[in-house]
Amino acid sequence: MNKALLPLFAAAVIAPAQPFEFWPGAQYDPAIPSIEKVLGFPPGEKHATAADIGKYFEALAAAAPSRIKIFDYGKTWEGRRLFYAAISSEANIRKLDEIKAGMKKLSDPRVTSAAAAKPLIESLPAVISLAYGVHGNEISSPDAAMMTAYHLLAARNDKLVAEAMANVVVLVDPLQNPDGRDRFVFNFEQMRGLEPDPSPVAAERAEPWPGGRSNHYLFDMNRDWFALTQPETRGRVKYMLDWRPLIAVDLHEMGTDSTYFFAPGAAPYNPHLTAEQKEQMTWFGKNNAKWFDKFGYSYFTREVFDEFYPGYGASWPWYYGGMGMTYENASVRGLVVRRSDDTLYTFRESVKRHFVASVATCETAAANRKALLERYYRYQQTAVEEGQK
Repeated sequence: MNKALLPLFAAAVIAPAQPFEFWPGAQYDPAIPSIEKVLGFPPGEKHATAADIGKYFEALAAAAPSRIKIFDYGKTWEGRRLFYAAISSEANIRKLDEIKAGMKKLSDPRVTSAAAAKPLIESLPAVISLAYGVHGNEISSPDAAMMTAYHLLAARNDKLVAEAMANVVVLVDPLQNPDGRDRFVFNFEQMRGLEPDPSPVAAERAEPWPGGRSNHYLFDMNRDWFALTQPETRGRVKYMLDWRPLIAVDLHEMGTDSTYFFAPGAAPYNPHLTAEQKEQMTWFGKNNAKWFDKFGYSYFTREVFDEFYPGYGASWPWYYGGMGMTYENASVRGLVVRRSDDTLYTFRESVKRHFVASVATCETAAANRKALLERYYRYQQTAVEEGQK
């Protein structure tokens, strides 16, 4: 070997790996505990259990009680806790009841005139819902929920986060299906070896029946928003009607060889959707695309995942005047998987994609706060008018 190259070779061998950054350049407040500090592992290194996720959100609430509030909305059949967190600025968190009351007023133009609605539209923040993990074996989104909450609370000197927190109340439901999630995680931990196996047919990736997708009684809860047969769905619908989020995102996973899907969804659209509602999907899709382009991530829109059936978590919100969207991420179903093109895809990378989409959604909602509120009120007006014909 050329002696001149020896120092370069040695430096390459001993140089530490570059740290993985979920949001490059972000500076975080040390007073807000990181996932690693609370759970003992960085995001994406392990699959967090339902108990882990609850523990982390409680730690956030203890560290920043003026900017995050946790609300329980029920228990699963197996007794696991169901909760969501409201995250926003101190000013908005102080007046959560007032914000809820304002949204209730905007929801009924029979009691709230256009003149009375105007100051509400000028002053109310946009309430949005980010809901994760309704299918328990679609594993990346609950971990992304923790990272999203951490970023919104801990990021310093970040204009995007500051604008979002001033203009948006983010309802983070980090784990809609705790029973299915733990069923998947416990099986994975039992079947894994010393190192994660990327083989698509590895034992750690082969879930025994019934798998983690469904809840305890094997219901697919992403079909239950219409029938409301399960306690998880009934609790969720109750708090959604209490808040009336203008935007509701349901974060999922799809096939390993896919990329990432976000709105606009596939045709046909349900005929009860308004032109304004459908237009709004492009606002969020374009901003998601901007960030995915920035990170070099592949994505697609419109090809699949329709908005027709009203019983999906991402379609039910349309019918009270909000807007629902499905985000679908390629699934690892473990910690690393080899795709058919022989590339490796890691759990950490899948968590990051859902995290980036979540932050981008907050940004779009903040930038369009007033327009979303105006359109929400207009939807209620036209609904009353059509009902009187």
